[in-house]
Amino acid sequence: MMYQAKRTLRLPLLVIVCLAASPVKSDLDETYKLTIGGLVTDFETSLRINSRDNSIDDKIVLEDDLGFDNEVRSAWIRGNWRMAPRHRLSLLYTRFNRTSEVTSTTDVEIGGNIIKAGAYIGSSARTHLFDIEYMYSFFKRPNIELGVTAGLYWMNTVFELAASGEVIFEGETEPVFRTDYQANQRLVAPLPLIGLTLAYEINDSWRLVAGARFFDVTISDIDGYIFSSNLGAEYYFTRHFGLGAKLAVFNLSVKHNGVVFTNTITYEYSGAQLYLTYKY
Repeated sequence: MMYQAKRTLRLPLLVIVCLAASPVKSDLDETYKLTIGGLVTDFETSLRINSRDNSIDDKIVLEDDLGFDNEVRSAWIRGNWRMAPRHRLSLLYTRFNRTSEVTSTTDVEIGGNIIKAGAYIGSSARTHLFDIEYMYSFFKRPNIELGVTAGLYWMNTVFELAASGEVIFEGETEPVFRTDYQANQRLVAPLPLIGLTLAYEINDSWRLVAGARFFDVTISDIDGYIFSSNLGAEYYFTRHFGLGAKLAVFNLSVKHNGVVFTNTITYEYSGAQLYLTYKY
């Protein structure tokens, strides 16, 4: 009887020892997380070209002046790596490709040259964004995590325009008909960001997420301002796979002080993000 009792107790004791040696991982302790999603946003974008001597001061609102759609659809991908219980790294990549073809109803001024009303204008704006972020969780419980973030927002934007019509070139008074007029503007800006992030797990299936980031900085010949915020929820239909939705607001202004020209791009958007997520 004594031997059988010892054998009966051996299994639960072994389970207790294993649990003590390897505690169960919280759902907020996933090592890797991958999200792939799309967004539908209401955009407002403007470009400004100023000369150093203030003789040129041109501002173009892409939606109003060049016929770009306000509603923009795009896709993005983001990966998270938890290096330690309170330390994470993330990398996000997204891009916006926008094109427009319009017969202008007003004069458009670019770099001191004036494209007269009635000209055909084809234009494109391509933006590649890399968002690298480090997160430290200063408050962490099994179902809630609050952290501070610091990172780098790297933007590469190219604007190109081709026109066919009458153009008044800088310093001239009479228009000249051109079928091959072209102009372009490129802006590359690495901008630092700091912020707060929150994750709250309601139960095994539902998780609330929120974040806000801000920075206003001058680095060398770049002046930059960014504000972004998001609020969303994620539903996990298995332990690893889920669906998410967020509402996001973003505002950016970047100015590059070049040798001859000062180039500025500003854009802001608000909209919905839908995504698939995998955590492990």
